[in-house]
Amino acid sequence: MESKLESAKKEVLAEIVKLAQKREMKGSKGGWKDFLRSYDKKLGVSLSDPSKRSIDVLLTFLKTFSEDDLKFFDKVFQCHSNRDAVEKLQKSSPDSESAEQRLVRLTFEHPQYPIDYSFPSHEEDWLVTKRSKKSNFIQSKDMVAIDCEMVLCQDGTEALVRICAVDRNLEVKLNEFVNPNKPVADYRTDITGITAGDLEGVSCSLADVQTSLKKLLSHGTILVGHSLHNDLRALKMDHARVIDTSYVFKYQGQTSNRRPSLSNLCKVRHFLKKIGTSFHAAICPLC
Repeated sequence: MESKLESAKKEVLAEIVKLAQKREMKGSKGGWKDFLRSYDKKLGVSLSDPSKRSIDVLLTFLKTFSEDDLKFFDKVFQCHSNRDAVEKLQKSSPDSESAEQRLVRLTFEHPQYPIDYSFPSHEEDWLVTKRSKKSNFIQSKDMVAIDCEMVLCQDGTEALVRICAVDRNLEVKLNEFVNPNKPVADYRTDITGITAGDLEGVSCSLADVQTSLKKLLSHGTILVGHSLHNDLRALKMDHARVIDTSYVFKYQGQTSNRRPSLSNLCKVRHFLKKIGTSFHAAICPLC
């Protein structure tokens, strides 16, 4: 872990320090401000913004944590590593870019991407997929498309209750109802098509779904979806190589801020001959 710290960019180190502050974590010299008071008696806490401190100061603070504490920050490193790899490899081989990789790049370059795809991936119940070796990671043309259904829970949060995943040949790879594990306030049946009865006796958990998707997304597989960031938040997953169809298609003569609906895309592409008005099943937009 220490080698990762030594080679990390300043912005990554600053993000980790801010995360430590947010979680009120303390190393052998106390919290961030405790450390500054003892380490830099001249400036002390008058300059407490981590982004304005030197790499040496950030590193020295982080090295006061135990190995077990530092393991918690590993997800932050993994997220940055995945995105850096996508960005660098895209720039290194623009002439040999595949059609699939071009769509990944268009998603990555969309102005909303840094906002929509900024996830709290460091949290314990989140899964950050790991990239494979460089050559496989960027050259893979394997794709998996997903669609999720979420319900509104009594605590005001949303919970995943159904997921469907298909490969590029439209073969169903995953189609499961998911136990929300908390009381539901609104099943949104008119949108999701799901009722309380559909979830009776369902044992599949969010963790089970994460495990299944982790296997499907190995070796550089591209994840596809419409407004995919919403599905990833429900899944509590962070995957670097994505295609968001709400980003890569746009209305002619309109700004990138106006995104086409999935219904309109399906009509244009003739994927659906008739759009139902009562509800849509998760598998419908995919197949």
